[in-house]
Amino acid sequence: MSLAGQKHPRDDLDQSEETIIGLYDLYAGDLSEKMLSYASIDDLCKFDILSKKFQALAESRWKELVYEETGMKIGKADWVKYKSFLREPISVELVDEADYGYGTTFAGTPRVTTNGSIVVMTTDDTSDNLEERTYPSSESEVICVRDGYSLNFSRLVSSPIRSWMLAICGRIGSEIIIVSNCIQVAAIRGNDTQIISREGLPQPGNGFPLIGCETHLIICIDNCLILHRVETDTASEELLSFKQSVVAARKNGPQPQDVFDVPISISWGSDKSSFVYCHDTEISIWSLDVANDTLDKVKFIDVAGDDEDIQIDNVALGDDYIIGSSTDRDIHVWDRYTGEKLPNVLCDIEEEDDRLSPDDIIRELHLWCHGHILISSSHLGNKLCIWNVKSGVLLKDHSLELDELPDGNDLTDLAFLPHLNGFLLVTSHLTTFIAFPTNKRQESMAKSMKRREESIKRVLLLGVGEDFHAHSSASDSDY
Repeated sequence: MSLAGQKHPRDDLDQSEETIIGLYDLYAGDLSEKMLSYASIDDLCKFDILSKKFQALAESRWKELVYEETGMKIGKADWVKYKSFLREPISVELVDEADYGYGTTFAGTPRVTTNGSIVVMTTDDTSDNLEERTYPSSESEVICVRDGYSLNFSRLVSSPIRSWMLAICGRIGSEIIIVSNCIQVAAIRGNDTQIISREGLPQPGNGFPLIGCETHLIICIDNCLILHRVETDTASEELLSFKQSVVAARKNGPQPQDVFDVPISISWGSDKSSFVYCHDTEISIWSLDVANDTLDKVKFIDVAGDDEDIQIDNVALGDDYIIGSSTDRDIHVWDRYTGEKLPNVLCDIEEEDDRLSPDDIIRELHLWCHGHILISSSHLGNKLCIWNVKSGVLLKDHSLELDELPDGNDLTDLAFLPHLNGFLLVTSHLTTFIAFPTNKRQESMAKSMKRREESIKRVLLLGVGEDFHAHSSASDSDY
């Protein structure tokens, strides 16, 4: 007699809930750690689709692998950002004259900076502005402010001085815009303006380099760092108050008297609690003590000790590295904590390359670093280069197709926009936004901005007497 179809009662042990083991429970604990220790990033991507519980199990392994590969510390989100830089970007040419009509810029000096919330750009005088537009002052230079989330025009700010360098200080919503030239520094918030005169001091060729954060402003003058505190008290007559002046060079080192031709560069680290400062062949890392209004030097590197021919003209501070572009068209890398120079020298163009004449003016490269990943401009002017500074490998270069950049020497500044995961490139001819969307929202925003700018351009070319603001904001209704 066949036993098939006969039912046999289970004993009490078989019927207990303890025997019902889910897949997640099977892998939780020590077994998951052993299994994940062998998982690659491809494995984790497959593992991720199972459930949110499995994603939580893999979180620490994501951080471990992404840090090994890219030096980024957040994990899966950083991996998505890294991969986006290697894909074809979305390019948006901002129609400056049609959007807010400020006329031509001062050749060689257009600058841009952002605090994430707003984007501030320098302009030239208003003599060539469109007749239909009104400005803060007919005789002063104007500064354009855009929204940091959509790059839509926000407002114009009147500057009492011709602006060559820019910084942003203060809290979001009540920002202070800082501008400088080779004589003065001006702080502007609403209708309040404070001018700091630096007459009698050595005058740099491109203005006083400066950086700002929510609480402080740091200005580079000669071989000194000048620290000011942002005044948040609305009753105060000052926007900035002087706090400290420190000599940035070695205590026993030479003090240059004429810095007109000496490159000076300053750049925040990712958390804005420390920054890197470069003066010719000397690089130093400084920490900002917000509570005590002081600056402390934590690392010094004598570049001349590595190579007497190296002259650094721009620096960036990463989590693990200091990156400096030099006048020999190379990018040099130092360990942030030991000061040791890495053997890898990055260069996207050889000196004998016929696309760039040896007689061309060499401008500094513009740099942005996150982990081991460096994004730089090119001496050709029409490329963004994606590097792994640890391995010295050029991972990708994106051609920007900027026909208005003769000889590749007109790219004057670059700013990273975190909410859009892209870069704003400023030249003496045009402003271009290069987007590397990491999700559907960022992709939609970039495409919407592109449609907005193309619509403005069509209005300008057709000569239709329509309001530019209506066009510039029409496609922002999604946000």
